[in-house]
Amino acid sequence: MKSDKSEFWEESYKKGLVGWNLKSATPAFVDLLNNELFKDKKTMLVLGCGYGYDAIEAAKSGYDVTAIDFSETAIKFASELALKENVKINFLLDDFFLIDEKLKFDIVYDYVTYCAINPDRRKEYADKIASLLDNDGIFVIILFPIEDRIGGPPFAVDVSEAEELFGTKHELVLSTDKINTIKPRKGRELLQVYRKK
Repeated sequence: MKSDKSEFWEESYKKGLVGWNLKSATPAFVDLLNNELFKDKKTMLVLGCGYGYDAIEAAKSGYDVTAIDFSETAIKFASELALKENVKINFLLDDFFLIDEKLKFDIVYDYVTYCAINPDRRKEYADKIASLLDNDGIFVIILFPIEDRIGGPPFAVDVSEAEELFGTKHELVLSTDKINTIKPRKGRELLQVYRKK
């Protein structure tokens, strides 16, 4: 499937076909950075970091951030932006599924990566998340788009399916649609936080 290939995402960035790009940090994520759930957490992995806005915001808030993306163009932009913003981030140009599981993080964060991968790999994705979280680590995901739709990416997200997948190795500690979001995505997003069992 095309979304499994780095070439697909690289071409999207090169052509500017990046409808998911907010051109700033995700508002709901910014709100979370000082949340009690994040207390005593230091290391963070940002999945599908794109142009790096969320990763940079987390680094500014004092987190030790690793950010990964499939696209060389995206990583180059994010690296240059981090330099301008005077923050240090470990950027990885790689496939999320191939991240070395010796790496462990207090927080793994995802916004619009889960919906971008081949739906047949969602269980593999959930297992990978668990393998990368340290003891008592938390997984933060903004599920989007929650709707009935054919094809993708983005592929439709079913909340029950996500909760079943993530719930096997994680405890759901927060689930809310009362989040700071952009108008076109209102009513189609759900913020969830899971803690590793």
